[in-house]
Amino acid sequence: MFLAGSLVKAPQDIGETMGELGLAFVKLTKFEREEALSDSQRVGATYMKIKQILEGIKFTDSQTSVMLHSKIEKLEVASSKIFGGDRSRLCKIEKLSETVRVTEDAKSCAMREYELIKENNRSELERFDRERHDVFMSMLKGFVVNEVIPLIIIFL
Repeated sequence: MFLAGSLVKAPQDIGETMGELGLAFVKLTKFEREEALSDSQRVGATYMKIKQILEGIKFTDSQTSVMLHSKIEKLEVASSKIFGGDRSRLCKIEKLSETVRVTEDAKSCAMREYELIKENNRSELERFDRERHDVFMSMLKGFVVNEVIPLIIIFL
């Protein structure tokens, strides 16, 4: 009688254990998803802040560039009216042209930096996902080796 009861109870115990294991995995997956979302949101927020800053720099640089170009045009028109031009105006034109060039160089440098930061963020997110997956698989293997296999051996 005891043997028959234990034979019936063993599969029930295994079923209950597997059910609890499944529930634990569901809870673990939910926890990991929340953690990953939290980290992803932090990276995303940082990315958005950087993007806003660089867009502000780009807007300011473009406004400055337009203003400097208009000043250059006005000075060129004014200097062309005077035969031979004025030395100080020519110097101002050269300085403004140099300032325009420097501003445009700074803008292109900021855009390159923005693209580099964007690529770094993308690669960090990919690395984080790979590491999270590897850790989960390692933990799952450890659980199977330490908990599930001994249970199966006991009931066989």
